[in-house]
Amino acid sequence: MKRYETLFIVQVDLPDDELSNLIERYSSIITAFKGTVVKTEKWGKRKLAYQIRKQTNGYYILIDFVGKSAVIEEMERNFKIDDKVLKFMTILKDDKVDLAKIEKEKLGEVPMDTPRVALKVESPETPVKSMEIERVKDSTSSESI
Repeated sequence: MKRYETLFIVQVDLPDDELSNLIERYSSIITAFKGTVVKTEKWGKRKLAYQIRKQTNGYYILIDFVGKSAVIEEMERNFKIDDKVLKFMTILKDDKVDLAKIEKEKLGEVPMDTPRVALKVESPETPVKSMEIERVKDSTSSESI
């Protein structure tokens, strides 16, 4: 199984219940194909970079999930049919996924995709001297700094 992210934009004038039904519909497609929804985020209303079907604003929704490639084909087929969806995009986040780690992530035990980096801080041989900042008078300004 692979991990994917799907971002889709819907019409901004949809009622909340219809928006929730839409999210539930696409989540159920994922689970029907034996996939797992990791998280669903509603990014909210945003201005589009260009008009799409005479719309200047859209409601952004992100679904992070694990599944097989057949899930993507079915979801994108449904996105193309649905008139409420303005645009959509699916990206592959990870080729191989550990399902135990995904379940822990869903429960909030493991931070999501945050690399763990240890920083080694060494003390300098000589202490840092205080820095003096010079203020330069702006030639366009009439007041002095």
